[in-house]
Amino acid sequence: MKIVEETRTRLQLKHRPLGYWFSGWCIFAVCLSFLIYCLVFDSASVRLTCVVYRRRHRISPNQTNCELKQFNLLGSMEKLKMFDLQEAYILTKTGSKGSKTYQVMIVTPFRDFALLSHVSYQENEQIIFKINDFINSGQTSLLVQQNQRNYLFFLILFILIIMAIAAYFATSPVTTCTFYKSLNQVFIERKSLRGNKIIEHPLKNILRFDIQEKQYKYSKLYRAVIVLKSFKEIPINPQYTDERSIRYVVSRIHLFLGY
Repeated sequence: MKIVEETRTRLQLKHRPLGYWFSGWCIFAVCLSFLIYCLVFDSASVRLTCVVYRRRHRISPNQTNCELKQFNLLGSMEKLKMFDLQEAYILTKTGSKGSKTYQVMIVTPFRDFALLSHVSYQENEQIIFKINDFINSGQTSLLVQQNQRNYLFFLILFILIIMAIAAYFATSPVTTCTFYKSLNQVFIERKSLRGNKIIEHPLKNILRFDIQEKQYKYSKLYRAVIVLKSFKEIPINPQYTDERSIRYVVSRIHLFLGY
């Protein structure tokens, strides 16, 4: 917060919540990118179909052709060709806090193919049993499916909530506080994309000016507050900021009003 104008009869202060704007828009952009990834690039379901083509000559091995279809939440599909499956196994991934996720991996002579990454261990066990049974039992066809739509729906809902909170901070208002000696009034105007708000009170209704502090993880931040004679508190700057600017502004207010 800083003083933008001071005359004999008028004192004007302005506070721009730059920290809130920066952090809000950064979080919003990150969440938007993640949301696009979940909708467009992450698979909501997969379908694996395999067919064995038997050779006429016994000396030639049978050929297994498989097709892996991956569907996203928007309905788009991507097809991957697979040949001569060798085995399927469960890949276990452990997170930083000890949480585990399980993913079916299918081994072929050319590369390994991964199925969905947020499916229960029991369901993955059933999938690898079907695939390995198909490989070893001489079956002529295979169809397996996986679905993680519920997981993606809850994840997207969580992302939207974070985006709403980030947008709220990103659109924090600019506060202009003006003291008029000639009008014996104080006007506090808050402007933002969410709308404008004007608060006004006679100077004679002001009891004092307080400095409120808030403890964060590594530091303290401060804001200036008008305390009315009715003991109602009106923050001049709703967002907390550095101590030095707040104490300087409050001292200038005291000097201007003769407190």
